[in-house]
Amino acid sequence: MKASAACLVLRLISEQPRAQAERLLGAQDCGLQVQPGLSCGLQPHVTSQSPVQPCSSGHVPGRWVVPCLSCSHNRTCDWREVTWQPDGCYHTLVERPLLQDCMMDRKVLFIGDSTNRGMMYFLMERVNSSLEDWGKAHDTLVYQNLNAGRTQVSYSYYPQFWLEKKQRPTFREALLQLLNRSQPLENSNQTVLVVGGVQWLNTNHLRTVQEVLERESLSEILVVVKSLGMGFHLPVDGFRSLSLMEIQNLFRENGDIISTAKHLGYEVIDTFSITMGRYKEFLQGRCACHFHEVEKVQSSKPPDNVASTRNKGRITRTGPGPDSQLTVLDAEQNAGSNTPTFHVRGAVNQVYSEILLSRMCPESRETGNR
Repeated sequence: MKASAACLVLRLISEQPRAQAERLLGAQDCGLQVQPGLSCGLQPHVTSQSPVQPCSSGHVPGRWVVPCLSCSHNRTCDWREVTWQPDGCYHTLVERPLLQDCMMDRKVLFIGDSTNRGMMYFLMERVNSSLEDWGKAHDTLVYQNLNAGRTQVSYSYYPQFWLEKKQRPTFREALLQLLNRSQPLENSNQTVLVVGGVQWLNTNHLRTVQEVLERESLSEILVVVKSLGMGFHLPVDGFRSLSLMEIQNLFRENGDIISTAKHLGYEVIDTFSITMGRYKEFLQGRCACHFHEVEKVQSSKPPDNVASTRNKGRITRTGPGPDSQLTVLDAEQNAGSNTPTFHVRGAVNQVYSEILLSRMCPESRETGNR
């Protein structure tokens, strides 16, 4: 790109609506083309206006958008400003007062692996403005200290792959245990069940969910399915990585999961599509499958390198550091306290976790700011 053109783009970034200077980060990375017929890498993208419609589901197709000086060189891109942009709509960012009101007297149950656990801790931090406790739990947890004691969150790890196959609890057993530990449960959307993991989930698990909930007289609760995601495809000692063909099979299975979940009347978050374009951005973890990590916040001042959220009603402007303007506000509210707290870090995890919150609190689409 010529210097004069580069200067023009710089002026557009600073002086004009940002959409005029954006470039599209393709739906998939060229280093791992899950869909051979789909474009990869950076592609030009100009939007004439912002979407005016809230998204009708959590699995609307989308793409990562990032401002760049040149589509040919990703080093010219401002990766602190990368944005997940669903096609033709926006996901509402539920601001804390609305979120706390929405979560009042609700119980949220998570069943799944560590990727699902990352969403749970993100929700807990957003509701409470800080995360006071966390752990890499591989069993059942119940948290009752959220939202001034008016919100309960529980979690059950599945599958317990480290046990001998005959000793592993079945999915049905794990789900029933989680329901029992979370009682009493209301048969309405005041009870939320979030099911999902990086690769183990299949359509049979969703049918088991339906059968168990009907048996337990909980068929009217809100069920959110976190679909499959990228993971275990990078070489890691002690773990078997997947071949391209196996990942493509996983992609097709992900489509079956979404279709089945929709048929059963469940909400879906398509985390496979969200993670596919940024599959190299794993954070701390032995399995190379984590898009989040929890870090201790030692000091009373706000975390460094906090990226801004320019459009509060949308999941936008998420960067590689602590991830939103709301995080800055949290730290300011906690100023003066020396009690160690924790922060859930990870831009990709933040995007699909915020989508989860928007599906749990749909009324915010009418009352929240865009």
